[in-house]
Amino acid sequence: MEAEVQRLMPLLDEAQGTSEGELRWRDERDALLLLAKIAGLPPGDSPEVQLWDRSAARAAYISGLTGNAVQPTLDDIRGRVAQRFGDTGETAVRAFAGRRGRRSHDFEATSITAQWVIDGGDGSLDAYYYHLDTGTLVVLRYVSPAWEGFFSLDTRDRLDEFHHRVHRLPRGVRRSADDYGLLDDPLFLRVHEPEPFTAALYRTSSGAIYPYGQIAAAISAEARSGLPGPSTAALTRHLVPTDFARLVRDGWLGARGVPFETALDWVEATIDTVGVALFVVDFSHRPRGNGSGIRT
Repeated sequence: MEAEVQRLMPLLDEAQGTSEGELRWRDERDALLLLAKIAGLPPGDSPEVQLWDRSAARAAYISGLTGNAVQPTLDDIRGRVAQRFGDTGETAVRAFAGRRGRRSHDFEATSITAQWVIDGGDGSLDAYYYHLDTGTLVVLRYVSPAWEGFFSLDTRDRLDEFHHRVHRLPRGVRRSADDYGLLDDPLFLRVHEPEPFTAALYRTSSGAIYPYGQIAAAISAEARSGLPGPSTAALTRHLVPTDFARLVRDGWLGARGVPFETALDWVEATIDTVGVALFVVDFSHRPRGNGSGIRT
């Protein structure tokens, strides 16, 4: 029992520091657990995500996960993310698939950390979920407001630069009147609450998830008024992680019909603007809801 406690202690927030690198570890851990829920990882397989070696983590959280390393191949979509960004800085790839014949989940997670972040630059994380069959793309940017609740000028500049870098995604052709999503914009912001990260291994950290459009509108309104910037108090509608995971998994949130190379273009913009990306590609053939079954 004592050995097991000591093995899990590095995952508990009380045992972690507050350096930029360690805060990114926590964000990447939370993003991986959240996207694993979306990809269908059942609770019984969660230790597969939680096995972690702090000494091996280096720049990325998933570098410290034991086993399931992936050798990138040239003739398969698996590994293409690492193949494209292998010279960017540090790239780690891990695969997660149902065991004992239970194909309840099949996804690959790739963490890319730019060299300037490894060298000590102040970077942050964008987490990507991409469902291969439907081309569904969802992006989560992790941000922490300053103590007074305002978004810093640096946070706003990076977000603005990123949004200008990525081209507008093509809208997919709806297959039926019942095939629709609540949002076509794949970009969301995960805003940490001004309280410690949860130490519970099976949860994600506290914080609300907002569509990018609401953040952009708040920034624009504050700019017109001459105020120093928007605060979290100006954001009224948000999702909690559990609801967000369910809505993405059922196909209600995110942009669909996005080509894989277009998704990689977004990842490249992330590396250039905030420095760290976690890209989860879901290979499962699980159908998406997208309003199917709804009849008037």
